[in-house]
Amino acid sequence: MAQQNLQWGVIGSGAIATDFATALSASTRCRIVNVTSFPGLAQPFATKFGIPRATDSLDELLGDREVEAVYVATPHPQHEKLALAAIAAGKHVLVEKPISTSVASATRIIEAARQRGVFLMEAYMYRCHPLIAELIARIRDGAIGELRHVRADFGFRDPRNPKGRLFDPEQAGGGILDVGGYPVSFVRLMAGLAAGETMAEPTRLSAIGQAGPTGVDEFAQASLVFASGMTAEVACAIRYDFGCAATVFGEEGRIRIDDAWLPGGKRQGTVSHLTIERDGQPPELVSIEIPRAIYALEAELVADSLPACEPAWPAMTWDDSLANLRVMEQWRAALARREASST
Repeated sequence: MAQQNLQWGVIGSGAIATDFATALSASTRCRIVNVTSFPGLAQPFATKFGIPRATDSLDELLGDREVEAVYVATPHPQHEKLALAAIAAGKHVLVEKPISTSVASATRIIEAARQRGVFLMEAYMYRCHPLIAELIARIRDGAIGELRHVRADFGFRDPRNPKGRLFDPEQAGGGILDVGGYPVSFVRLMAGLAAGETMAEPTRLSAIGQAGPTGVDEFAQASLVFASGMTAEVACAIRYDFGCAATVFGEEGRIRIDDAWLPGGKRQGTVSHLTIERDGQPPELVSIEIPRAIYALEAELVADSLPACEPAWPAMTWDDSLANLRVMEQWRAALARREASST
């Protein structure tokens, strides 16, 4: 039976934690009761969002009996250590994407959650949005026929800062680890549908890209082939703002989502859309209205999932998270080989 209400502790006070706290301030089911961050940052964050407690101590937050679930909202190199600490404390855990920087690290986190019997989910919030459920339903109903190809992108432009996490290799910088998992997770989801499964991994992958002055990938593109015959193109960037669209091509038409990774934006009471274009027919605009912001939907999905230890598909199951990281590792390795061969 789903848990009606869930009390959260937040680790981190940056932009993504701010989005999460903003969304939960309007939720009637999920409430943040404690936050920890770098010294001096937790209390201003708590004051801004009306959070009753703030601490500079991770142990203090994890020892708070009112904290039932923890949201790890830090840069990804810190995810394993923080997630393992929260799991050891018996807390349910929502970890920002990517769940960690390698398959081996993610496996350790998942096995710890399995052994402790607590909930764990990787926070690809778009997978919690009803727009994805609608897309899956339309594809299964044959809206565009057999799936043949998928294009998915996530690119934004950020100023180069050699010491910033996006451009620093010591902080696992680069576009693939930061946002490449979004298009990869989407095309794998679509490839699963094409094969009559929930997910699929490519049988072949090739890549091109551009490394910046610090050595991290500032732009990366990959071509994927799946066993079903479906193909895909994915791209990500931290220096090129080419948007966040995804298009699914079938034998009888296509479906396009213009804001695939943040459907409807961050605010509550928003409307998101997908457009179905069939051969010989006018485009069909499908609108999905949600009363709560997408991060609130994500937090409430955690509550809905309990007492299970992992979410139901199409949210990111443990196998899905591991498979996604495997493809991201292949993408980075293919790009590295190409860079090495060109020097």
